[in-house]
Formats: sequence, C-alpha cells, structure tokens
Amino acid sequence: MRIRPFHDGDAYATFQNLRESTVREIDGLDNDYVLKASPAELERYYLDKVTVTSLSLDATAYYIESQEGTQIDVTGDFRRATFGPGPHYIKGTALGVAVPYTGDPQLWRLRASTYSLSGYPELEVRDDVVVFSCRFPDDSPDAERLKSEIERTVQSLKEAVVHLGSNVENHNREAAGVIKAALQRKLQKAQAAVSAVAGLGIPIRQRSQPQTFAIPARRRESPVRRPTVPAEKFTPEPTLELKEFEHILGILRSMALVIERSPDSFASLDEEGIRTHFLLQLNGHYEGAATGETFNASGKTDILIRADNRNVFIAECKFWRGSKSFTEAVDQLLGYLSWRDSKCALLIFNPTKDSTAVRERMHEAMIARSEYRKTVIHDPAGDSRYVFVKASDPGREILINTMLFDMPRQEAG
Repeated sequence: MRIRPFHDGDAYATFQNLRESTVREIDGLDNDYVLKASPAELERYYLDKVTVTSLSLDATAYYIESQEGTQIDVTGDFRRATFGPGPHYIKGTALGVAVPYTGDPQLWRLRASTYSLSGYPELEVRDDVVVFSCRFPDDSPDAERLKSEIERTVQSLKEAVVHLGSNVENHNREAAGVIKAALQRKLQKAQAAVSAVAGLGIPIRQRSQPQTFAIPARRRESPVRRPTVPAEKFTPEPTLELKEFEHILGILRSMALVIERSPDSFASLDEEGIRTHFLLQLNGHYEGAATGETFNASGKTDILIRADNRNVFIAECKFWRGSKSFTEAVDQLLGYLSWRDSKCALLIFNPTKDSTAVRERMHEAMIARSEYRKTVIHDPAGDSRYVFVKASDPGREILINTMLFDMPRQEAG
C-alpha cells in the first residue's frame, strides 16, 4: 500500500480508542461465558487483542531496489531557462530506496505525540520493508547530494519510529492493567448476578431456541480466538481458597526443609516413605478442622484433599530422574484433577548437585506443554507456579506449584 506516513491518525487517541473498545467488548460478554471461561485464557486473549507490536526500523540496511527513468518538473528552477507557467519537464532517474523494518505495518499511518513538522516522502509499505522514491535529473547528477538526501530521509523515518515506539510502549503497559481490571470487574458482576438469581429460589427453565436463518459469510479467519467453554450452564463449585493453598504449601515446604537439613535420616526412603512424613504433618494441622476435610493417601504417592468424592488438592512426591520422568509426573497429576480451579503441587526431590539447572529444565518442561497458559511465578532459586487448562476440560484452570528440594540419595554399600 502507498501512504502518506504518520498522517492518518493520532497514536495516543487511536490507542485509547483501542483500549476503550476492548473494555466495552469485555463488558458485553455473557455472564455465563465469563463464569465458565479460564481467567488466564481470557486475559491472554484480550491482551493479545489489544497489544500493539512496535515498529523497528533497520536504518543501516537500506538499499536501492529499483532504478527507472522518469520526468522531473523543473518549473521555477532559476538555473534553467524555463519560461512561462509550466510545467516544464526534463528526463531524470527515480530510485526506489527500501528500508527493512519489523512490526505492525498499520503503525506507519499514525502520528506520534512527538513528531517533526518537516514532512516525509510518500511510502510504499510492505510486510518487511518500506520504500521511498528519490529522484535526480539526468543532466546534472550529484552523488554526494543524493546520498545525503537519502540518509536524511532514512534518519527522519527512524526518529519518527522511535517517537511512535514510546507511544506503543506506554499503551501496552497501560493496556495490561486496563484489561485485567475490566475482566475482574466483569467476573465480579457475573458472580453477583448468578448469586442474586440463585437467591430467588425460583426454578429456572430454559426456553427452546427459535429457528433462525444464517446468511453465509466469507470472512478472514482471525489468528486470535476467544477461549472455548463447556456447553453446560454454569453452576458454582467449591474451590480451595488461595490463602489455604499457600498455607498447605507452607506446611509441605517446612517438612521438605526438615528433610534437606537431615538428609541421612531420609536418604533411604522411597517416594511413598517420604509421602508418609508429609501426611503426618498435614493431618496434624487439619485434623478436626471445621471443614471436615482431611488429608489421605490414595494410590502410590498422592497427597490429596477430597470434597464430595472429588479431588480439590493433590501433591505428588517424586525424585528427579530427568525431564521425561518429570513430564510423566505432570501427566499423572493432571489425570487426578477434576474440580474447577483445582490447585496442586509437584514436590521434586533432587539427588543431583545442580538445583539451578534442574529448576530450569522443570520450567522448560512446564511451559512446553499444550495445557500451559500462564506463568504466575518463576523463581530460578525457588518455587514456580503455572496455570494449566486441559483441552478435555475447557475453562477449568489448574494451578500447579512446582517445588524442588535437595535430597542426596544414600550410596549403595
């Protein structure tokens, strides 16, 4: 496309309108959809939608991509004997100068908050280069002047892109907070609406959908898709509060530190033996609690909380035996989880001496999984936390905390 660069709109106003229109879209979402959707997936979808990819111009890699004859109007040139109103043309040469760039090509249309009044040449904007024309008369070529003109034009484009980049950076930073706040408000309103209807005590009967005629349309498929949710009507489900989750993790972490500090006392234990010590600590904290929920062992290495015969918290104790074994442990953990907003932990005992490398391999394995949606915490020297969503259970978020503890194994005698 050929455009007058930085001319069609104000960047600040354009970005503000983008944020506001996205917030209006969030406000217009169906309550049932919001309640069933994964908050992490919704956030990622709308952040992707509102985030702008800044321009970056490679001002040192410009090149001449075309050279062709043209006519140059020299009317008013006092150095030439031209008389009358004109126009008066002479033969000349037009060079097409291409400058590589990356970023959103639509940004070439926007004017930054800080801009030059000197103007810019018309540009042909492609996916990876912009091209401007530079002309000179054939009867008096001046290489030095021509080179200086090209360099000034490239430099002016570079400066404009830098100023525009500041607007983009400010927008992206502000947009992240705006989207999170809008989604939180919408979720709170949806929850309040559901609670209000439930409080009426009146049975709800869904009416049948009327038949409609769909007009065929051919539209370009968007690369960004809104998260999918279950077809069933949303019904509230019990969740493990985050503060209770943190408390459980604190108990697990304290017991793991005991193991780290007394390795000789635990070096001969297998995963099931280690699990027993964690269960003792957890039951000591939660036995007789008002919720009536207690910790139990199920299977070989599970530590779990059950409510209404379904698991709301699970921890797995595993020795580090490499990325493949770790991935299998994640598979096992995901297979147990069923509640909405499930929270769980992977306790990995490291018999090697390089905890930093093991943590990084664990992190790489987690973010590479198809269920991965978001990194909540990643501490190269501590715990990490991730949001997962299984394809078989759309909208239901799983919060997984990974914890690594050093535990040298006892050498065979």
